[in-house]
Amino acid sequence: MSITLSLTEVQIFTALRSFLLSVLPTGIEVVKAQDNRVPEPAGTNFVTMTPILRERLETNVDAYADTAFTGSIAGNALTVTNVSLGTITVGAQLLGNNLAANTIVTALGTGTGGGGTYTVTPAQTLASQTIAAGVEYLLQPIKFTAQLDIHGPASADNAHIITTLFRDDYGVEQFAASGFDVTPLYHSEPRQMPFENGEQQIEERYVVDVVMQCNPIVTAPLQFASQLEANLVDVPSQYPAS
Repeated sequence: MSITLSLTEVQIFTALRSFLLSVLPTGIEVVKAQDNRVPEPAGTNFVTMTPILRERLETNVDAYADTAFTGSIAGNALTVTNVSLGTITVGAQLLGNNLAANTIVTALGTGTGGGGTYTVTPAQTLASQTIAAGVEYLLQPIKFTAQLDIHGPASADNAHIITTLFRDDYGVEQFAASGFDVTPLYHSEPRQMPFENGEQQIEERYVVDVVMQCNPIVTAPLQFASQLEANLVDVPSQYPAS
């Protein structure tokens, strides 16, 4: 079964880092924390990002999409001659008669959702037939909290810049420009927490927790019924005939 996630932690931090780089002075490095055997950035002022909390906001929102097409498989090549319903996507699990278990579309060929060729795994031979590739989309909106450690002599000023613009429409627009489904919500108050570096020297540091709404969607294969058969069932009456 092929399960995919539309928004990863790496992409969330990419959106956050893009915002930070857009508002901080030129030359300030922004890096992910908790990286073993890696020294802190060489610059006097820098920011590190650490994931803290993923909090569910609501019950899942589910949506469904069925796909049906006519195709054949030779080795790892799927040839689609007609798509009668939906769109073929990379990661889709194929369902049908005589298909190998967990047959997955791994790459586009000449086809980009409709007729054409695609790469599938595992390799197999399949005569032309109707194939399904339905999916279920499961959205779990979350609040994602990240800790920002803002280092250096300018840490107080940089913390003020970050918190001012994070809670403003300016920040919302910067996050939207990243292309990822991440939106700033609110932040903690900046707190001054001196940092002892590897040389046992005290560095100036402010710490701010920033909270963002993220909307990751899990895509899972789902089999749909191609036809329904209704049968009448004679149910005896509970009352005696008069």
